[in-house]
Amino acid sequence: MSSAARLSPSAPVAGAGGHDDRKGPPVADMARIIGLSIPAACMPDVVANTALLQGYADLVSGFALPDDCEPAYEYTP
Repeated sequence: MSSAARLSPSAPVAGAGGHDDRKGPPVADMARIIGLSIPAACMPDVVANTALLQGYADLVSGFALPDDCEPAYEYTP
């Protein structure tokens, strides 16, 4: 879990279905901390995108690299 998601415990997300979903990301708390205003109509999509991005972050952080792995000095797409 990212450090941003650990800033505060999960709280009910206003405007995200009207129920207390403690398994979702604490989007309302994170937005309040950084001074971001998210319209209630946008909250369900913001919550869904945050959860999707957290899943990608978990995949990347869960990929173990050995200590003897050679660094990539040049990247060619």
